[in-house]
Amino acid sequence: MAGAAEQPSIEVSAMSEIQVVPDEVILYLAAHTRDKHLSIAKRDNDEVTTAVMEVFPRYQIPDEDIKITDLDLTPDYGQFNSRSETPIAYDFVRSMRIRLTNFDHIEPLLSDVIQAGLNDVKRIHFRVSNQRKYQFEARKLAMTYAREKAVHLTELTNMKLGSPLRIEEGIESNWDAGGFGGTMVRMESDRPQGDQQQIQPEKTKLMLVALQKDKTKDEKSARILAAPGQITISAQVTVKFAMTPE
Repeated sequence: MAGAAEQPSIEVSAMSEIQVVPDEVILYLAAHTRDKHLSIAKRDNDEVTTAVMEVFPRYQIPDEDIKITDLDLTPDYGQFNSRSETPIAYDFVRSMRIRLTNFDHIEPLLSDVIQAGLNDVKRIHFRVSNQRKYQFEARKLAMTYAREKAVHLTELTNMKLGSPLRIEEGIESNWDAGGFGGTMVRMESDRPQGDQQQIQPEKTKLMLVALQKDKTKDEKSARILAAPGQITISAQVTVKFAMTPE
């Protein structure tokens, strides 16, 4: 009605976080080969990939958890200031994605694929597979916090909290649960930093993951990689409630 007083209301925001132990890990691997002949670069890559793929059945990894994700062929024409008209070499990269649910297999699996010729571990990513369940819990908790805050503020003004008039949810950004983030395993080159474009795959060395001959050290390394910690699942809501006199 025109001229009617606006209904008293209160708007509050609340955020909740719950900690969840991840139940799966995604390994992002890649085989890099390089040669001045394209056919040789591809042949070498096929051999490495075949040897690596033969490792996975030993760990009883289902076929649906093994996926070739990318195939990249890049001709190298040399440095910017001395580029050749024809490629001086070809870089052939085949990337793959492996899902594991047994964290005890991480270290031995990585050791085996490196022995098979793999030369790039891009990322190790611990995740929560059932994000939907935990997202509901976080959202419910955020709504509880919002109502508690609204009730308290309303009582301080000698009013009574009414029904919700509007509910807004913040954009979910639970990257670890949804398939992002994770622990990085980096590669380090023996070559100078200024010559990165000419890095030879066979001259790279893997950091963090290493074969251990000593049993005690081996078990300690396995425990470190098999301890993913916890992932934070969060939710944020903004709720507008009506207020009425007591």
